Amino acid sequence: MIERIESFFQEKIDKLFHRSFSGELEPAAIRKALEQELKERRKHTRNGNIVPNIYEIKLGTEDYQRLSSARLMEDMTVFVEKTLIQTDSFMDGALSLRLRDEAAMAKGSFEITSHYEDGKPQIAADTDSNTLVLFHSDFTLPLNLPPVRRLASLRVIRGVDAKAYLEIGERKVYLGRRDQNDFILTDLNVSRLHASIEYERHRHVIRDAGSLNGLFVNGTRMSDACLLPGDEIGLGNTLLRYEII
Repeated sequence: MIERIESFFQEKIDKLFHRSFSGELEPAAIRKALEQELKERRKHTRNGNIVPNIYEIKLGTEDYQRLSSARLMEDMTVFVEKTLIQTDSFMDGALSLRLRDEAAMAKGSFEITSHYEDGKPQIAADTDSNTLVLFHSDFTLPLNLPPVRRLASLRVIRGVDAKAYLEIGERKVYLGRRDQNDFILTDLNVSRLHASIEYERHRHVIRDAGSLNGLFVNGTRMSDACLLPGDEIGLGNTLLRYEII
């Protein structure tokens, strides 16, 4: 019992303080703590493993001034999204990352908290000048285009189009023989529009588009499937592999 209590408090301390004070606080330490927070707060439900969608990162003033940037927040957003796929987790609602300046915190220390928040995606700035916020929602196509986030790839590992490659992110992509597809395959056993991949709950889901020869994931015929790194996708005589990039 005592060991469990000690372990609990040690985890809290590790989340609050960066344990290496020999140098400056680096983004890699924040990414590691984000991954730990995501895993610890994950809920197991009948709709899959759900993780929080709101994350707040508190830094001391010196670290905040050095690290705070839109680019850092974008990198952290992509990292969280890739971690979702790698841990077979889902996220409901918009992903929001907040970087906050906490003057009372010492240099090299930081704290990450998270919570679940339902509601419609938000695109707004925090009115607190000492907080940098990045809201991210399911992909839409406004006039001012959001950053293109490339999260995963498809590569043909068997078939006439061997080595063909496509990086995918949040936009819906189409696979098949027609020229309008995002991933054009020349295999005559592939339908003109064979399948599509959509980004749902921050995951890639592949769907059969009514193809003649069907969609296979890891050798099993399926109408749709949520993809995991290493999954092999069969379309006609073509085999593709899905991977995180």
